[in-house]
Amino acid sequence: MTVSWTTKVEELGLAIVPFDQRTKAKELFAEAGKKRNGYVTIKMTLPTRWGTDQQNRAFHALLGEFWKSGLSSYESYDDMKDTIKLRIAGADEYIFIDNGKVRHAKSLDEVKGRYAEVPKSWADFTLEQRRDAIDEVIREATMAGVNSRKWDEIITGMQEEMLD
Repeated sequence: MTVSWTTKVEELGLAIVPFDQRTKAKELFAEAGKKRNGYVTIKMTLPTRWGTDQQNRAFHALLGEFWKSGLSSYESYDDMKDTIKLRIAGADEYIFIDNGKVRHAKSLDEVKGRYAEVPKSWADFTLEQRRDAIDEVIREATMAGVNSRKWDEIITGMQEEMLD
C-alpha cells in the first residue's frame, strides 16, 4: 500500500521523519521546494519484505542439501521447491487452456478443466509462512533420512542465529 501527497514546503511538518534524519530531511525538502515552485511530494509505503535474508538462505540451503542427498521422491529440484511452497502458502495463480488459449486465473473457481498451479513467490510469503516452509523441508528431509555433515552445519548455523 502506498500513500502520497503534495504540499508546500513551508506547510510540511517533520513529525513523520525520524529524529536523527530531520536535518537531512529539511535540506532535501528545501532543495526540492526550490526546484518545484515551493512544492514537494511525500510518498510513504508499507515494507514489502516480510521475512529475512537468513530465512531465504536457510530455505534454499536446506532444499539444496535435501535434493543432493538423492533421498527425495520429487522429480526435480524445482518440483520439490514448488510443491513445498504450494503446500505452505497456496497458489498465486492457476493456468489452464480454454478453447485453445492459455488463460490465467487468480481463483480456482474461474478455472475450467485441467490446470497448473503457480506457487507464490518467496518474497510474498509472510514471516510465519517462511518459518513453516523451513520446518516442512526439515521434516520431510528428516523423514527421508537425510544425514550429512553439510545438513548438520546448516541446522547448527540456524540454531546459532536464533540464539543471537
